[in-house]
Amino acid sequence: MSTSIVAQRYANAFFTCVKGHEKLDEAHEGMEKLGSKLAEQPVLGRLLNHPGISREEKKTMIDTHLGECGLWVQRLLYYLVDEGRTTILSDIQRWFGTRYRDEQGIAEIELTTAIALQESALEKLLQDLEKKLAKRVVAKTVVDPDIIGGLVIRHEGMVYDGSVRTMLHQINRRLGGGIGT
Repeated sequence: MSTSIVAQRYANAFFTCVKGHEKLDEAHEGMEKLGSKLAEQPVLGRLLNHPGISREEKKTMIDTHLGECGLWVQRLLYYLVDEGRTTILSDIQRWFGTRYRDEQGIAEIELTTAIALQESALEKLLQDLEKKLAKRVVAKTVVDPDIIGGLVIRHEGMVYDGSVRTMLHQINRRLGGGIGT
């Protein structure tokens, strides 16, 4: 069985558990803190996965360095240590985050433009996207002058590319590559 499927099952079980205890937001906040902490100090993740470190030492490390992530996340980490599944923690975090956003009606998108959008234009675009997706949109904006103009939207593994660069490449292909070669 793929580790991604196993991670999804663990994430779903954790999600169901915390939701049943009405601690979903608290657990989500803890998972966000955990992600930040592991990104800031990658050695913690390596130590959690190290086969030469005992379960008790790993649990002590969780208490000492990851206690601020909250009781629910600590319990999850203890369970993963006991089951020898700490290597799928990042996948569990990803699946849990996806499930949480679905539950909350949140769509995360990445919006790439050639220049920074004015605040009013960005607000209008986000409102339009919220109507289309029927979800609250949280956008990460990226400025990439190489796209020349237009915009690229990434959402749930899909790419909606309305960039001038892509349009020029399509025209070039249709004309047999005779332009700019």
